[in-house]
Amino acid sequence: MTFAHTKTAFVALMLGTGSLLAQTAEAPNTTVQAKTYEQDGRKITERTLTTVVRETAPKPEATTVAIFVANRAGKIGDTELGALEDYITGRVTDLNVQVISGETALAAIAGMEPGAKATALDAQFAQGTSAVRLAQTLGATHLLQVTLTGFDSNKKTIDAYGVKTVNDECTARVTYKILDGVTGASLAADTVRVTKMVQNTPEMADERSGVLNSLLEEAAGKVAISLKRQIDRGHLASTSATQGTVTFTLTTELADIYIPDVRIGAENTLSISDSKFKVSALAATVEIDGIAVGTAPGQIQAKAGLHKLRVVREGFKPWERTVSLSNGQKLNVALELSEAGYARWQNATKFINELKNGAKLTDAEVKRLEGEAKMLEQSGFKVDTKEGIQITNKSIF
Repeated sequence: MTFAHTKTAFVALMLGTGSLLAQTAEAPNTTVQAKTYEQDGRKITERTLTTVVRETAPKPEATTVAIFVANRAGKIGDTELGALEDYITGRVTDLNVQVISGETALAAIAGMEPGAKATALDAQFAQGTSAVRLAQTLGATHLLQVTLTGFDSNKKTIDAYGVKTVNDECTARVTYKILDGVTGASLAADTVRVTKMVQNTPEMADERSGVLNSLLEEAAGKVAISLKRQIDRGHLASTSATQGTVTFTLTTELADIYIPDVRIGAENTLSISDSKFKVSALAATVEIDGIAVGTAPGQIQAKAGLHKLRVVREGFKPWERTVSLSNGQKLNVALELSEAGYARWQNATKFINELKNGAKLTDAEVKRLEGEAKMLEQSGFKVDTKEGIQITNKSIF
């Protein structure tokens, strides 16, 4: 379903999930009580030792939650969206929440999507990845999405004793979802419904905006109650949120570029095999979320979860994807040559096109062929073989 009127507002907050650290204990406090009496002609003293140990359980570890509030109820909800954000923020603050201002979240959006406007953000969040990237940009481990999904008005006119009364039953529906800030997976969801009966006369103006505002305040309270219930049940627990830094392996190859296996026999006999080797690009720069973090092929460290991965190298077209990174993951990137890069590749492999299968080479020609193969690798291309560049009785690559 498509809605013509949509606005989005953002806040981020810190929310306790109920996980506790180990309890801490103060130094024990011991008191002694003495009681003396005589028994059978002897003086007896009884001492009672009481030791008190106070154990203090720390506050729950804070989980960072990014919240955004959106309208799907049509134009009438546009003007009340800010009020809904305020009501939700106020209610969740009662859950021991530290709130980051909406301006901070919008600044993060501007960094992710330069020139993006609040009214155009819903299309981006519909893709899923932008919401997760926002959570990660703000350092959030979870995402709380609150949506005004509907506002209905059901009017009935009653004529009693010559007096006409209009009973207007107004209903608002608010839905929220809790997403894993690392994977975007839905952890919990609920819809709250609030209704209010308003009595007017036919001559009175329709004040729907004021009624909706009142309904949203009540709905925010129900959302907070439902959210607290989800927290108590442990539904916000996320294994992916604790993964932290991961290491993944990134390799590169040239898209649709292969090279034949060229071998030199014991008597300098040239053999061009039907076997073909893939070619990879050396020392390609790896960027994660716009920051250069290493080179490929090689191992890269990053925070687990969704990221914008970019691989660039001179002579190649930039490769860019949104990927979900996990520990031990292996990624192979197929780079495409640019026009200038393809011209350089043709020049570097020109010597192979000039070779003739079965030809006998002189020692000088073998040395020249060895040098050409070395120059190919030094130009930034690597032929993927286990043997490397060898000449005698083996592949030159």
